[in-house]
Amino acid sequence: MKSARIPFAGVPWTLGYGGVLLGGDSPLLPVRVDGLAAMPDIKAHDLELVNYDGLLPGRDYMRGRVVSITFRVMADSSEHLDLLMGEVAAAFTHSRNERPLEFALPGVAQGAWARVNGRVRKRDSSIDETYGQFHPLVDVQLDCAEPWIRAVHPILKQLEASTDFQRGGFRFQRRGALRMPLNIPRNGGWGPPRRAMLTNGSMDDAALSAEIRGPIEGPTLVCRENGAVVGRMGVQKWPDGTPFRLTAGERLVVEVPAVGSPTLTHYADGTSTGTAVPPTHTQWVRAEAGRTVEVSIEQTKTSYDGAASGHVEWQPGRFV
Repeated sequence: MKSARIPFAGVPWTLGYGGVLLGGDSPLLPVRVDGLAAMPDIKAHDLELVNYDGLLPGRDYMRGRVVSITFRVMADSSEHLDLLMGEVAAAFTHSRNERPLEFALPGVAQGAWARVNGRVRKRDSSIDETYGQFHPLVDVQLDCAEPWIRAVHPILKQLEASTDFQRGGFRFQRRGALRMPLNIPRNGGWGPPRRAMLTNGSMDDAALSAEIRGPIEGPTLVCRENGAVVGRMGVQKWPDGTPFRLTAGERLVVEVPAVGSPTLTHYADGTSTGTAVPPTHTQWVRAEAGRTVEVSIEQTKTSYDGAASGHVEWQPGRFV
């Protein structure tokens, strides 16, 4: 018999509360979730105007968040139903303290592993024909004192620089390796870059981090808004004027905090301790609340040893 007590791991389309998992490999399958993709109700403080049209605008505040979840219990037998309903009752029970509801739902908090804190105010299930088939529906309601949804882990997007050949070109490493007739691979030719869209949909400025992995010469992170370059962060040359290159296994890490000075750090192959490097390009871009930029890797010289790769990640704050 499969238990629903599975640790939440941030897999898309799953939720976790009180030690049980909804969705994924769990026998508890979400059917409907309300209150996570919606903004909480507003407490308006507009004032009526006497002998005048309209209202005097006041300051708005949000009420608490109410989350309703309907899920189906998928048991195989009455004994299995006893197990699962016991786990449901233990997880969704009355408590004096709020507990975290963790979830990863595409489109909610940008699909990140997110969390709200709430208390169970309702748990309901009808004993009907589906209950007799060991597949009852359960409705639960969580009341959250705070309206905020908070991202627990950063959002990460992969990047790749362009290359002249998708597989690093054509190499002949020993005499006589070339044979006729010569067959050209279908996927030979120019490989376009892999870009990423960075969107901070939260209410707070986010810390931004990016990593560029070699081989590459002059690694630079470029940000565009509506096609126009708004940021260029990277290193083209060492202080002595020699070109800055990353070999395979080396990486350049760009850190742009929400507040404070950005840094560039070079990591040699296989090392965990980096060396700060002075940037050539200092047109910094911050992941401000509500901002969307396109991020890509650019280089001084196109590599014939394979495409440079990397990623960009940012830590959103509060969502409503």
